[in-house]
Amino acid sequence: MKDTKDAKDLLAENEDLRYRLEEALDTLRAIRSGEVDGLVVSTAEGEQVFTLSGAEHPYRVMVETMNEGAVTLASDGTILYCNQRFVDIVKGSLEKVTGSSIYQYISSTDLQLFEVLLEQGLKGNSEGELALQAGGENFVPVLLSVSPLQRTDIPGAVCAVMVDISERKKMEEALKISETRYRRLFEAARDGILILDAETGQIVDVNPFVLEILGYSEEELLGKKLWEIGTFRDIEESKATSAELKSKGYVRYDDLPLVTKDGRTIAVEFVSNVYLVNHYKVIQCNIRDTTERKLIAEALKKSHNELERQAVELRTALSEIQTMKDRLEAENIYFRRENKMKHQLDHILGHSDGLKYVLYRAEQVAPTGTTVLILGETGTGKELIAAAIHNMSPRKDRPLITVNCAALPANLMESELFGREKGAFTGADTRQVGRFEIAHGSTLCLDEIGELPLEVQAKLLRAIQHNEFERLGSPHTIKVDVRILATTNRNLEEEVRKGRFRQDLYYRLNIFPITVPPLRQRKEDIPLMVQAFVERYSRKLRKEITSIQQETMKALQDYPWPGNVRELESIIERAVILCPGPVLQLADKLEISSPPLSSAVRTLEEMERNQILKTLSETRWRIEGKDGAATILGLHPSTLRARMHKLGILRGETKEPD
Repeated sequence: MKDTKDAKDLLAENEDLRYRLEEALDTLRAIRSGEVDGLVVSTAEGEQVFTLSGAEHPYRVMVETMNEGAVTLASDGTILYCNQRFVDIVKGSLEKVTGSSIYQYISSTDLQLFEVLLEQGLKGNSEGELALQAGGENFVPVLLSVSPLQRTDIPGAVCAVMVDISERKKMEEALKISETRYRRLFEAARDGILILDAETGQIVDVNPFVLEILGYSEEELLGKKLWEIGTFRDIEESKATSAELKSKGYVRYDDLPLVTKDGRTIAVEFVSNVYLVNHYKVIQCNIRDTTERKLIAEALKKSHNELERQAVELRTALSEIQTMKDRLEAENIYFRRENKMKHQLDHILGHSDGLKYVLYRAEQVAPTGTTVLILGETGTGKELIAAAIHNMSPRKDRPLITVNCAALPANLMESELFGREKGAFTGADTRQVGRFEIAHGSTLCLDEIGELPLEVQAKLLRAIQHNEFERLGSPHTIKVDVRILATTNRNLEEEVRKGRFRQDLYYRLNIFPITVPPLRQRKEDIPLMVQAFVERYSRKLRKEITSIQQETMKALQDYPWPGNVRELESIIERAVILCPGPVLQLADKLEISSPPLSSAVRTLEEMERNQILKTLSETRWRIEGKDGAATILGLHPSTLRARMHKLGILRGETKEPD
């Protein structure tokens, strides 16, 4: 605990210093006048007796044992003798200080006072406070006592004793600052404060805020007892409170009614306690006006009751809404199931034997959780078969989650499939949930899995085998229940032989393969598809197309459709857009470059290059978009650009004749 001293303690210390000064001076005078023959001095070796008779400086021993600085001064201020304590105060050495002038150690502001003290000291005894210079610009406050030396052969000599009062000065300054600070707090407090004499019960101090609360002046309160002012009218209760306070030292009332000078009754929080100030018992009473707070509390209680009533009404309404919501949700689930059963094969058009066999295979495998590999050329509708399998499976109430394996590079594909933690790699500013995690309890379709980078295939194999994986940047394993459907237009066996696809992953996927036949093997389905596409785009474009010429339909059936159903749909949409009347007319001349049988030297790359060039020419080198070459060829735009780069196809080339 910090040691603090009040004003009374400082006064006691001051008296003690004066007593020590007088005692030191009396001792010096007694030694000098010959009244003392010897000294008993306490030293580190114990008490020792010193004989003064015949000593060169008979009082040196006594002076050196003093805690006060002592000097003998000639009439001109020369220091004849001094003790070590004085040397320590002025931060000098005994050799330099002895014989020097006392004036060089006196603060310039205290020179006049020092002269007065010297003059008074020659006549009897004088005392005062001044500052000694202690090396450089530092000053030490001291209490100085000056008295004449009797029976000396040096006329006008005096003895001066001084006590270092630095600590006392610091304490006085701290006390002054403390008193000022607490006085400001007292006057600025937003609680009314009354200070009472604990013995008499009279008010000895008040702060401005209590005057503001009660409406009285300071003169009307000082010197009065609490029950003598109109505020505390119940005299007996006030006296009882005073007695309780004296016995317990503390009383508190949370809701005490007081009457102001103008007759208003206010509610206050009243706290009173007893404590000591300079060994003097006082009572401090804190008064806080709670009238406004009480009114607010009553208003809040009223509002709370009203809110409670409204909450009951809202809960009742919410219960009714929840009942209606549950009913609608149940109905919605019912209609959704009916709609799925009715329309799950609506987008798969045709009645050819090849298509019927595909649908038969899909119906066989749908109820199981078996992995299915859907094979077929680009544009044959592999994704529709995957959707049909999902919609006929027990997982149909959850959405089918699809990932295009050709759409992203390896590092982003891994993040897309398995998710990532924030900071897993540069640019990963947020946590991302992967498609495997989203598809938990449902079906995950890996579209164009033949395009999946090798570095991702190993992690995919583990996820399929064990139904578990880790997010990028996380060591924690996540368990999932996911059914896998995969589609590809590539010959995966050939990809395995060339080292571009993992053999173990291929075997894991190829449990139940379904091959979707190309459109050229389903010519009997073309009229049905053409009719459906014409109706769809006529309705969309608000056109009236009522018939299709027989030769037009024959041309469509004779065309080999390298882009399959996707190419057919694009051709019909373009024809509907450009059709001027009710009869469908093709906007394109259906031709395809196929090498003669004798041209066996033509490579597969040359055939692919010719097909890409032909399609680019037809689309005027438009790659992306609904009518772009990528859509017609059934490729992702980035995949088409990569193949163009690989085959050295540059814009401006024309299709080479076959």
